[in-house]
Amino acid sequence: MIKHLQLHFTIGLFLTFFFTYGNCSASTIKSTFSDSVKTDSPWYKKLSIIAGYQYFRTCHHSRFDGGYAFVDYDATANFSMGLGIAYDYSELHMDNGYNLRHVKVLPILADFRYVPFPNWIVCPFAVADVGYSTFIKYEQEDPTHIESTRNITDHGLYTFGGAGVSVKLSGKVTIYTTAGFTGMHMSFNNMDVNPRGLSNEIGVKVNLR
Repeated sequence: MIKHLQLHFTIGLFLTFFFTYGNCSASTIKSTFSDSVKTDSPWYKKLSIIAGYQYFRTCHHSRFDGGYAFVDYDATANFSMGLGIAYDYSELHMDNGYNLRHVKVLPILADFRYVPFPNWIVCPFAVADVGYSTFIKYEQEDPTHIESTRNITDHGLYTFGGAGVSVKLSGKVTIYTTAGFTGMHMSFNNMDVNPRGLSNEIGVKVNLR
């Protein structure tokens, strides 16, 4: 009886090992095949559209709200890069002793994203955006009203860097959220109007393939 149990146990253990090994091998082959297909896909099937909303709280305690849109290209399974445009607006931003009203910022940006585990449904990632604010427009108001209010137009370097988490809803649609640092007019001049601080983003990515 004991010998039979030992034999059955040995056979069961062998079958379990064989099935597990075969399943892992099949998964590896399938993954390799999928990667091969993705690598050999035409460039236009590696494109995606990214759109989202940004909430931004500056170090001067003012608030910006805005949106952005990118066309991204999946260069590899882990890395994508793209080009897009953003828009940020604040009702009131206080800087350099002035009240800056109706601040509008329109940057053109290059987008870079690194996804360490592209096959995960819930996955962390890193993102960096760098570009140029084609215009920064606002009304510069003197709180003491000694100076008259002036309409100002400026431009400069726009940056964003942060990390986030994405969730795949399907093979085409992914939603995500990020947290990071935004600078709308980065420079080494303390007298420049430079809204900067912590920001949060939520968005969606739609694959075109």
